[in-house]
Amino acid sequence: MHSMEWDSIRIFLAVVEEGSMSAAAQVLGMSQPTVSRQISALEDRVGFNLFDRSCNGLKLTVLGEGLLASAQQTARGVEGFMRKVNASNDHHEGHVRLAVSEVAAFYYLPQALKAFNAAFPHIEVEILVNNQDVNLNKREADVQISRQRHTQPDLVVSHLYQHAVGFFAHQDYIAEYGMPTSLEHMHGRDFHIIGFDQLDLYTRTAAQLGKPVVKSQFPYRTDSYMMQLELVRAKAGIAAMYKEVAQRHVELVPVFPDAPIPPAQWWLVCHRDVHVNPRIRHLMVFLSRWFDTLTPTTPQTITL
Repeated sequence: MHSMEWDSIRIFLAVVEEGSMSAAAQVLGMSQPTVSRQISALEDRVGFNLFDRSCNGLKLTVLGEGLLASAQQTARGVEGFMRKVNASNDHHEGHVRLAVSEVAAFYYLPQALKAFNAAFPHIEVEILVNNQDVNLNKREADVQISRQRHTQPDLVVSHLYQHAVGFFAHQDYIAEYGMPTSLEHMHGRDFHIIGFDQLDLYTRTAAQLGKPVVKSQFPYRTDSYMMQLELVRAKAGIAAMYKEVAQRHVELVPVFPDAPIPPAQWWLVCHRDVHVNPRIRHLMVFLSRWFDTLTPTTPQTITL
C-alpha cells in the first residue's frame, strides 16, 4: 500500500471516530487545515463526498458509510502487521509501554522498575497510569496490569498478584461517628461511603455478595483510588481499600475486618502478536518474578 493511501485512510478514520476535523487533528498531531486538505484530496480521489458538512458538525454520507468497513479492516491489517514487525525485533533495547492503575503505579512499581532498569538498562519503560483498561489491539500499550481476567483469544494473560480487600476509615472518623453495627447500617444515612463513579467494582461485588447497593448511597464518588485514599485520610468517610495499602497509614483502622469481601486480582496482559518480543518478554517475566517474591497468590473467581 502506498504511504499516501494509508495516511488518507488513517485520517478518514480519525475524523469518523472523533466527529470533527479539529478533534481528529489533535489526536493525529496535525493541524486542522492539514486534516481538511487530506479529506478533500481523498474525496477528489474517490469522486464523491465522504461527509456532509453542517453547522452541527460532520456526518458520513451514505457512500462514506460504504467505505467505512473497508477502511477499518485495512487499519486492523496495518496494526497487526506493525505488531508482528515489532515482535520480530530481537534487540534488548528500546522501549516498552506499560499500562497500570494508580495503586500499582504509586505503591508497587517504583521499586520493581528500579530493579528492572538495573537488570536491563537499555530497555526504557513508559508508564501509562490509568484506572481504565487500555486497548492492546490498538497498541495503546504493550503490557497491562489489569483487574480483569481477559478471555480474548488474541491476548496472553497470566495471574500476577492477589490483594486482600477491606473497609477502612480514619480513627478520628470512627471516634466521631462510631463503628457501624452491620454492613446495612454502614450503607445507611449515618455514615459516608466513598465509592466509584463510572467503575462498577463496588456495586457489582456487593451484588455478588447478596448485599446490593446503588451509587446514590455514596456521598463521594470517584474512580481515582488515590482520591478515595485521601478522602479516607481526610476523615471524610469509609472506603473499600487494598489492605496492604491501608496498613501503610497508621491512622486508618479496619471496619468489619471479617467482612467477606473477595480478594482483588491483578493479571498481566499483552497481545499475542508481541509476547515473544524480547523487551516485552523480559518485562513480563521480571514483573511476574518480582510479585512472586511479595506473597504467594491463588486466583479467586470473584474480583473487586
